[in-house]
Amino acid sequence: MKTKLIFFILISGFLFAQNPKDFINKVQSKFNSISNFTAKFSQTFYTAHGTEGGKANGNFYYKKKNKFLVELSNNIISSNGNTVWNYDKRFKRVVISNFNDDPTSFSLEKFIFAYPQLCKAEILKDENGALLLTPKDNDLQFKRVKIWKTADNLISKMELVDIGDLKYSFSFSDIKINQDLQDSKFEFQIPQGTQVIDLR
Repeated sequence: MKTKLIFFILISGFLFAQNPKDFINKVQSKFNSISNFTAKFSQTFYTAHGTEGGKANGNFYYKKKNKFLVELSNNIISSNGNTVWNYDKRFKRVVISNFNDDPTSFSLEKFIFAYPQLCKAEILKDENGALLLTPKDNDLQFKRVKIWKTADNLISKMELVDIGDLKYSFSFSDIKINQDLQDSKFEFQIPQGTQVIDLR
């Protein structure tokens, strides 16, 4: 029993021995080594008071640079890296906007490569070694973000608190890298009879 306890302590110490720079470097290196990935996707929204405000599950597809497709039961959000289409199936309405102007834009590249150098970083040992990023100034549109990674250094979960204290939790599971994802998959084809709101 004593041997098992010592082994557990040693393993725990090894798992959390990394520092923020190691965490970031490993995730960046892994991201640079792949061209795309697919995953099961889960999102939960929390109000400023901490109560759950909504939940959604679906499929997530990602390809460099900033191409993504989120398929949910009532919505499809798609981006070819320049344009974002946010389609509401219930109302047959699509809102089109530029990637850089759209609040639903989900740029993994920014969280992996740009934001770490603009934030204070620390490892949260009591949260399975998550990386906590806290902006150094008020230029970014969030107060903090926590990032978890898999054993092979892919992002598995993110929790973001925006400047209005709303929290968004994103989880990825069943991650598959370097799939056959053509660029055309990220070009949304507007169904006939859809109301189009073009904000570009």
